[in-house]
Amino acid sequence: MQQTSQKSFKALTPAQQDALLAAMEAGKVHFDGFDAQSLFIEVLNNTMEGFFADPIYGGNRDMASWKMLGFPGARYDYRPYIERHNQDLHLEPISIGQWKGREKP
Repeated sequence: MQQTSQKSFKALTPAQQDALLAAMEAGKVHFDGFDAQSLFIEVLNNTMEGFFADPIYGGNRDMASWKMLGFPGARYDYRPYIERHNQDLHLEPISIGQWKGREKP
């Protein structure tokens, strides 16, 4: 986008950013030296990894994606729940960081 607008991605408006990302995803943008569509796929994969990862790694703030999915997080033991498929376990998610320094339950 710098070549056409003389702006960095960060300096673009949200609508311009969306348009650029959509064009990259569709393979309609070409950058010198690398494939823009492959870059888009890599950024998308990294974004999903961050959104669904344990918050100790810097993403998934307040375990928002885990709460959305009903994922109980990094618990010590799932044996009481292993046969309860597709059920709401009514468990608040727990991050690895919350167990740090604690004894096992």
